[in-house]
Amino acid sequence: MLNVSQAAASQSPIIARRHLDEPLMKHDFPAFALLIDADNVRQESISPILEEITRHARVTVRRIYGDFTTPNLGGWKVKLAEHAIHPIQQYRNTVGKNASDSALIIDAMDLLHSRRFEGFCLVSSDSDFTRLATRIREDGLVVYGFGEKHAPKAFVNACDRYIYVENLLAEPAPVVTPQLTEAAREVSTTASEVEQLADVGSAPVLAEAEAATSASAPSSPPTIFKPPALAGDLLMRAYTNVADETGWALLGHLSSYIHANHSDFDPRTYGCAKFIDLLQKTTSFELVQRPYKNGQSYFCRPVGSMRPSVGVTSSPQGDGKAAFNAALLRAVAEATAANGWALVSAIGQKLKAQGLEVRGSGHATLTHALSATGRLDMKGSGAARYFRLKALK
Repeated sequence: MLNVSQAAASQSPIIARRHLDEPLMKHDFPAFALLIDADNVRQESISPILEEITRHARVTVRRIYGDFTTPNLGGWKVKLAEHAIHPIQQYRNTVGKNASDSALIIDAMDLLHSRRFEGFCLVSSDSDFTRLATRIREDGLVVYGFGEKHAPKAFVNACDRYIYVENLLAEPAPVVTPQLTEAAREVSTTASEVEQLADVGSAPVLAEAEAATSASAPSSPPTIFKPPALAGDLLMRAYTNVADETGWALLGHLSSYIHANHSDFDPRTYGCAKFIDLLQKTTSFELVQRPYKNGQSYFCRPVGSMRPSVGVTSSPQGDGKAAFNAALLRAVAEATAANGWALVSAIGQKLKAQGLEVRGSGHATLTHALSATGRLDMKGSGAARYFRLKALK
């Protein structure tokens, strides 16, 4: 008897093909609601925020809250039209009171009780939303927060993940030339778009919007990344909690553990695009790629780790031989083809790329050195000899 998904696949060849051999489509991602506090976010950060969210979810509700009659929010018009974000206007009837925060919280609770979403994205650096984030999580939903690095720690920790917009906006510093700077060009473009979108005859409103755009145009200071070495202690603590009995830790488990305990952890804070890049730049961990479940996965352990792996004997020559063996394993991992095997000549090229040679290692040939590690499977003969990392048991 067919289940629901099988029945749907049998009726629709598109669905069947998508489930069999196509990557996840947009509607396979969980539905999220995006709620933006306009008073606590920069306009230029909206595009990278949406790009980041769509990596994890499908945003079905996009709302922004604020008093858009004020000069500092007048420049939002173009961004809202560009990204199909629905503005919720809240007038400031009393000086010093922000009615938009209350409106955002009320709408969030209405959306929560609709049971249509699997998560929320709260864009703000305001601690007023701390209780909102915890309340959403109490119902089992995921909360992503986006804001600046001065955001209160209470709000940051209330979210499952909190991503600093400085990391999303970080780019190499532009070269200063006598021509228009990037900020000036953006002001010019934005002002032109505002003029095209503005209603004919609304000159006062247009002038106010252009003034607001000019006021919000100054570029942000360049992002200063933390040295990757500063993440060493955090990585080491995580490693001790997720490493298996052989002394190796699966990178996916390591990353998940850190994010579960540090919601604002982001490799981009250290100038690294990915988690594996951060591990490599710390130079404190060695990485290997080996079979895991139905594919290949990366494992890591501290360099010079004293915890023995399965099938590995202690080295009588100390750290020198251990370092050479680690380089051999890195070369094998880098030379491994799609079939899971690495040709001996390709391994030799990767080893040379590390500035190492078999000569002086105490081994007559590269094949002998690879076999002596005790951690590789071998097949073939002569120049057609292949190696691969042994599977963990």
